[in-house]
Amino acid sequence: MKFHVLTLFPEMIENAVHTSITGRAVKKGTISLDTVNIRDFSDNKHMRVDDYPYGGGAGMVMQPEPVYRAWTSVAEPCSKEGKKPRCIYLTPQGRVLNQTLVEELAMEEELILLCGHYEGIDERVLEEVVTDYVSIGDYVLTGGELAACVLIDAVSRFVPGVLSNEESFQFESIQDNLLEYPHYTRPEVWQDRKVPEVLLKGDHKKIQSWRMEQSLERTRQRRPDLLEKNRQVTAAVFSPTGGTRRAAEIFTEYLTQNPRYIDLTRRKLRKEKIKFSSRELLIAAAPVYGGQLPVMEEPLFANLQGEGTPCVIIAAYGNRHYDDTLAQMKERLESQGFICIGAAAPIIPHIYSPVLGKGRPDEKDQQILRRLAVEIKKRLEKGQEEGFLSVCLPGNPRPEPKQMKPVEKHFDRGLCTNCQACVQKCPVNAISQETLEICEDRCLNCMSCTKVCKAGARGFDCSQVRQYLESNYSSPRKTEVF
Repeated sequence: MKFHVLTLFPEMIENAVHTSITGRAVKKGTISLDTVNIRDFSDNKHMRVDDYPYGGGAGMVMQPEPVYRAWTSVAEPCSKEGKKPRCIYLTPQGRVLNQTLVEELAMEEELILLCGHYEGIDERVLEEVVTDYVSIGDYVLTGGELAACVLIDAVSRFVPGVLSNEESFQFESIQDNLLEYPHYTRPEVWQDRKVPEVLLKGDHKKIQSWRMEQSLERTRQRRPDLLEKNRQVTAAVFSPTGGTRRAAEIFTEYLTQNPRYIDLTRRKLRKEKIKFSSRELLIAAAPVYGGQLPVMEEPLFANLQGEGTPCVIIAAYGNRHYDDTLAQMKERLESQGFICIGAAAPIIPHIYSPVLGKGRPDEKDQQILRRLAVEIKKRLEKGQEEGFLSVCLPGNPRPEPKQMKPVEKHFDRGLCTNCQACVQKCPVNAISQETLEICEDRCLNCMSCTKVCKAGARGFDCSQVRQYLESNYSSPRKTEVF
């Protein structure tokens, strides 16, 4: 990440940024700082860059030409494919800086920060160069330099490598619109005040629960306005072999520090009716089977009921195509009270091929999912004010059901220990508890039974299908988001 700061006082920026965590990041080259003195672009022999305002009034206004020249000196060299970097003008008239905007800006490679002074900057040059107007609060400073330092510090924390492991694992409570829980260190007793007992016992589950309670209570007392924006995020995931769950976890944990997971691979949980309020967010994730949702006796996600609840759908697939799955998921969930505000089709390892989708989601996929998470946060903020908009998705929402082509399965009774793991883990109850035979009419061909069989009694031969897939779909596809 490179920060270019256009300012009349470069030393203010440099002194702040070259200190502490951001200072270490600059030395390591994780972030870089380029301060540009606007006075260097003045035609005036006294390096003057301001003049009296037209129409009269108090104070002076910064002239457009020096600002424009300073901006051009930075914007032109770092333009890519005709696209110039975002130029942020720090002003009380802008959008108030919050965590969602910080995460959005952290996705950029370069940022130009424009610092005003005096009564401000000539409006004409602002119209020409500024892409974003940002405020750090409803008050006035003598210039934009301190605001620029705040923005640089906040954005830098999201740049990989800026924070050490110890620092990066701190609970970023404000990401969930909650204030942070209280902290304690040695001594255990200070001026008759003791550290809460729960923190001394080493029970991490209870500690986590206590911290969440404290965050909620502190937010109620000090910033009740934040609770209006806080949402419980639940990921309902069907993932027989784990690939879809991994993709869903990556995305969900970009959204929140405190997700709730519902494992719809478990038959018992698919029978429970689960209701969601309009104050929650659902992430619904499933693998693609033959271009659509897996065919099951009870339609997947049928047990979930929304109440104008925003949701994001994820259809994970092994590099062939997701075809109608996203459209199918959207129609099913919206008929049950949800509003689909976003979607993703990430690539995961194919169950029939060690080549297709190998190592996915990779780093590029994760960056795409991270960008979507930031976009979803923006849509949630906007939707809370104006109502949620349903996204348009490709595909046929009502495709003709089709079964996966069965693959040849092997079962060696001599190796079987009758542990019943395959029976218990089969997501569609396709394996007889008595005979251990597979009912092909129910079987999804997900191969979870072979994965859980420690004795090696179960196997399958998908060589023909694998050869077809690898011959026709080996070119890596890109994760798509909507």
